[in-house]
Amino acid sequence: MSEIVSLELLFDDLTEARIWDEWRVLQELGVSSMGAHTSASNRPHLSLLVRSGVAPVDAAGLNAGAGAGAAAESEPDAVTVHPPLVSAQVRRASGRLPLAVTLGAPLLFRHGGRAVLARSVLPTSGLLDLHAEVHALSETVSAASDLPHTTPGNWTPHVTLARRLKLADLERALSALELEPIEAQATELRLWDARIGTSHQLA
Repeated sequence: MSEIVSLELLFDDLTEARIWDEWRVLQELGVSSMGAHTSASNRPHLSLLVRSGVAPVDAAGLNAGAGAGAAAESEPDAVTVHPPLVSAQVRRASGRLPLAVTLGAPLLFRHGGRAVLARSVLPTSGLLDLHAEVHALSETVSAASDLPHTTPGNWTPHVTLARRLKLADLERALSALELEPIEAQATELRLWDARIGTSHQLA
């Protein structure tokens, strides 16, 4: 199980539905798509911070009695989650929400013969200020580190459409999608805990 936790922004209902439609288009095309992930916690989001090297937890013990695929929104337990990311200070940063954001042109992050396909998000001053505040308030701990591409000055805000798109499928994917700009609202802040496959709403 991955030792990663992240802080993410979720969107208004209309924007979420439009991104789900784009995921569905890619699925129906038979190419990589975020829509292929059936977990209840799989929602369109914008990652503000991704932290690796977080101490593992006993997922089997925590999930005892839960049904298969039971990952869902839940109240954070600071002992099992990661205290620096569920602090009162981090929660207060969500006072900037709702925040207007614009989802724009496609982005491609290549790795070998595949790529992450995403929608760019316009880096407005409001979004950059929120991003910087979240990082400033999220105290780091020994052995844990924030992934460099998510830190202030290195961050490219985006919403992922596909994680492992074959480059050979790129032209078909872009032709099938109608990637008009989306004027969205970031409305919620959540913590995603990859160690146990659950998300926790913070605001």
